[in-house]
Amino acid sequence: MPDTPRCCASCWRESPSLWPAGREPAWPGAWGCWWRRTPCSGFCVPLTSKEPGAVRVLGVDEFALLKGHNYATLLVDLEARRPIDVLPGREAGAVARWPERHPEVEIVCRDRASAYAEAARAAAPQAVQIADVWHLWNNLAKAVERTLTSHYACIRAGHEAAVQSGEEAPVAPPDGTLDVRGQPRRIVGRIRERHRRVHELLAQGRSLRGISRDLDLDYYAVRRYAQTPDVDTLLVKVTQRRTLLDDYKPYLYERFAQGRRNASQLFREVRDQGFHGERTGVNRYIRQLKQGIETAPPTPALPKPRRALRWVTTHPDRLRPHEILGLKAIQAACPELDKAVEHVRNFAVLMHQRRGQDIFDWIEQVHDGDLPSLQQFARGLLHDQDAVVAGLSSTWSSGQAEGQVTRVKLIKRAGYGRAKLDLLRIRIPLRT
Repeated sequence: MPDTPRCCASCWRESPSLWPAGREPAWPGAWGCWWRRTPCSGFCVPLTSKEPGAVRVLGVDEFALLKGHNYATLLVDLEARRPIDVLPGREAGAVARWPERHPEVEIVCRDRASAYAEAARAAAPQAVQIADVWHLWNNLAKAVERTLTSHYACIRAGHEAAVQSGEEAPVAPPDGTLDVRGQPRRIVGRIRERHRRVHELLAQGRSLRGISRDLDLDYYAVRRYAQTPDVDTLLVKVTQRRTLLDDYKPYLYERFAQGRRNASQLFREVRDQGFHGERTGVNRYIRQLKQGIETAPPTPALPKPRRALRWVTTHPDRLRPHEILGLKAIQAACPELDKAVEHVRNFAVLMHQRRGQDIFDWIEQVHDGDLPSLQQFARGLLHDQDAVVAGLSSTWSSGQAEGQVTRVKLIKRAGYGRAKLDLLRIRIPLRT
């Protein structure tokens, strides 16, 4: 029955013209019902969907049907700014079938997934592939974060040297391996034990997959433990914790020393300065000051790798004064990190000025240094160099496709988990 609407039972009974042979069927779902045994969704769609017209600029991105298990691919007409189809899976073979039927495609915008690159090369060799510039920047940021983590001992040494050069003896920073009651934190012990067990099994010749099964751990978690010889590197993010109140503690201590002991009043003062935390944090800190647990303003906290990464990847003109000082301290603490900051800023210039052809000079500069994570990122750029050059030179990107994926998530939530792929393939292009 071409173009026969698929409805719920109530819609079917209210439309006798749709009954075959003029009689009501015993089970309306026999002709297809999107929401069986549920109230009418108020949405009736035809069995067939309208074919899109000519698509010159195609955006490709994935979204999860069931996160971690099933995925689908969303195709977007970037010139018309609308989704055009949803494909099952995210493998190269499944994605390649659509471009084969549309030889008019001239540009394909995608992320760094190798499957999409392979599909575009095989099914649309005439099209120019563009690697999304946001994904390039995100990949660079991850490489820089690994670099900061591996050189965290330099950052810690530089921070301690700066503290020791001060006039007053600072309060010892809190031990991140202990909780607020002074007891060992369970997550620290768990990470140490898992790291020890993984390396013991590796020494016995076990594979990563086998270790994953034996320890009931995710494969990628096992690989991360195996690739990290020093367990302290894994503990950096866990033990170096910051709170929203850290930047306001010097002001609170100064006001406390001036005789202001009312925690509620002090909370209102720091809230007016931009503090977004809860009142309980201020109350706890003032109580510690009254009890003599903290007797001096805390020294500037040792920056975690993620915080230092934000300083490195932020435009220098947008950094606050204390962030500029923190970044300079990091650069002075380690020549390799100073070079990493230089590489990041040079890459940002290429990206903003759309000088894609200069990326090869940047890659050569990275290979001349001693930064393994950045060198790995640079080698990845060479494997996809044509798309990378196009992405850094063109105004096209996958931003629209990412926005459509966000809308797809809203459609899925509106279906209460019952929206399967066949329904999504109709609802998403119709924007309903």
